[in-house]
Amino acid sequence: MEWSIQQLARVAGTTSRTLRHYAAVGLLAPSRTGRNGYRYYDEECLVRLQRILLLRELGLGLPAIGQVLAGQRDTGAALRAHLRWLEQEQQRLGRQIESVRTTLRKTEDGERLTAEEVFGGSTTPGTSRR
Repeated sequence: MEWSIQQLARVAGTTSRTLRHYAAVGLLAPSRTGRNGYRYYDEECLVRLQRILLLRELGLGLPAIGQVLAGQRDTGAALRAHLRWLEQEQQRLGRQIESVRTTLRKTEDGERLTAEEVFGGSTTPGTSRR
């Protein structure tokens, strides 16, 4: 199956201008260009775009993303690494949500707070609490 640049931009939550820019900087080439000049993307392009967008969410710039993608030949391994990071981030956000709920409840009920309750969810994945 193929998607036009407009279809891909819409489902990915980006713009066709962004996709053209990704092509211009060598990150995401269309799988083919029609006689009419329209760009089309296949499933491999979808997976690559997903990886690009995930890396953008991590705060990487386009040159760094290019280096990461060039160094990661195994798409499955890269996606598993992204999944692990997302799961860790989900857990961290869950801790933050619970911490804010506790702070809100206790402040509204006039109860005393502990530092652990207030800052219980503020650590990032891979860091320890002291």
